[in-house]
Amino acid sequence: MKNLAVVISSGKESKEKVLTGLTFANISKKNKFFGDVALIFFGPSEKLIAENDPEIMKAIDDFGKMGEKPLACQAAASNFNILDDIKKIEKVRVEMVGPVIRDLAEKNYVIMTF
Repeated sequence: MKNLAVVISSGKESKEKVLTGLTFANISKKNKFFGDVALIFFGPSEKLIAENDPEIMKAIDDFGKMGEKPLACQAAASNFNILDDIKKIEKVRVEMVGPVIRDLAEKNYVIMTF
């Protein structure tokens, strides 16, 4: 069975796209459409987390309840000056995602971007 990595990089201007990616990740994980589902926030999407957008945080919480915290990019958060805000949110892990995405690609994860 294939594994899936959902990378969400769209920002506030494309919130519907962000929510679509989150919904797909949650439904895929819940219904075991894939062996594993990784959820990664990268770039402008992290601003929605830093602002504690209620819809985004609810979807993140739902994903976390299935056993794994989503990942946010440390470098992007630092570039946007929101790193401290994101680190305060316990529902999200903060790491350098470049190496994580590389590793997932090497493990033949299907990578979808929203």
